[in-house]
Amino acid sequence: MDTVLVTGGTGHLGTDLVSRLKGSYRVRVLARSPASDSDVEWIRGDLATGAGIAEAVAGSQTVIHAATLSPAARRGYFVPKDLWSSPSSVDRDGTARLLDQAGIAGVTHLIYVSIVGIDKPRVPYLRRKLEAEYLIRQGPVPWSIARAAQFHWLVDRMFGKMARLPMVPLPDMGVEPVDTTDFADYLVESIGKGPSGRLADFGGPEVLTFAQAFDQWQDIREHFVRTMRVPLPSAARDAVTAMSVTGPGSRRGKITWADWLRSHPPE
Repeated sequence: MDTVLVTGGTGHLGTDLVSRLKGSYRVRVLARSPASDSDVEWIRGDLATGAGIAEAVAGSQTVIHAATLSPAARRGYFVPKDLWSSPSSVDRDGTARLLDQAGIAGVTHLIYVSIVGIDKPRVPYLRRKLEAEYLIRQGPVPWSIARAAQFHWLVDRMFGKMARLPMVPLPDMGVEPVDTTDFADYLVESIGKGPSGRLADFGGPEVLTFAQAFDQWQDIREHFVRTMRVPLPSAARDAVTAMSVTGPGSRRGKITWADWLRSHPPE
């Protein structure tokens, strides 16, 4: 069996990836804090420092690069600092380190997990992701880039934080939540196809307005708060929606936002 290295293998998407890879591939995970799954080869390391990368890529045929560092995603909300800076240590610099070592090791396929709508990034975190894409496109390893819409768990975390406000603003924009299990299946499928360049974007089975998504969250979580619809200028609405919704030719998952909420307790 080929060896597949997963970066970010202990996160939401990474955990789903590892569970699907086991049995068909030898699975290796680069992690700062290795877990205890004996069916996985754990390499202690850190993309931000370069530790463990050379060991992790040695003997790996495929790398699924799912590691990322978004402070806003971790906390579930934006702060003013997020509008002018975002760490580069993992998404840009860590990707460069990974590419250098993967090229030396002879890795034959790197699959990069990216985000829908980042061609004109409006926040620094998305610029870091676009910079990583550029490095991969110019790098020494044959590649595929898979962009996904926002994950269910992230929207759930964000809504949970927003629900603490006295009144929740609901901007006039579209969202397309996608489940990490659906996207993990797509990435595993992409391994067998080999390096394919820019893959079709991946989104959820339905496009909702922000208000519809929040209303469903309130109903299922039984957490009701005051809300206020916020109309956006058409140019702003289109720009924001473009960063949240896939376009024609995209692949779509099966698990709806409401179904995911019903099967997952609050964090």
